[in-house]
Amino acid sequence: MFEPTDGRLAQGIQDPTSTPELEYWQRRTEEAQALITRLTARLRGRDRRIARLELAISRTVVMNHVWASHLERRLERLPITVTIPADTPTADAAHGRGMTVRLPHLTRTLEALFEVMQEYWSEWEPDRPPKSSTVARALDERLGLKGQANGEASRSSQTLAAVLRPDSVNESDGRHH
Repeated sequence: MFEPTDGRLAQGIQDPTSTPELEYWQRRTEEAQALITRLTARLRGRDRRIARLELAISRTVVMNHVWASHLERRLERLPITVTIPADTPTADAAHGRGMTVRLPHLTRTLEALFEVMQEYWSEWEPDRPPKSSTVARALDERLGLKGQANGEASRSSQTLAAVLRPDSVNESDGRHH
């Protein structure tokens, strides 16, 4: 057998390429690779959860938009009940269902606007809304305004008729974009 000359005993046959430092770095590399594999799997799981959350949020946003649009359309179709000050002659009129708006006072112009709105927009069909020119002429008549020389309603009544027109009608026919 082989005896060392420096006084130490031989510790068995060792791999000439194997050193403690090399073994340490191989073990550290294996640990790092295992950690990378585990973290990669966790990241994939988190990415899937994030994708599901994004989908849920986008669905919620869409449903909120749909529900808000639905409610707006329903509100537009409800007649507005105006609470008129007690000293006006029409204060005792029966009010239908709808929204109550409390006004500090009521002018002749506002009263005419509400009457025309009730007349033309309370029971209209979505595929056949009242013509703006018809509503404007009714406003001219109620407000005592003169039409234009060319036979059209006054510009003031045309503007007020546009104000009375529901937003959903403006959006569907491409107005006011």
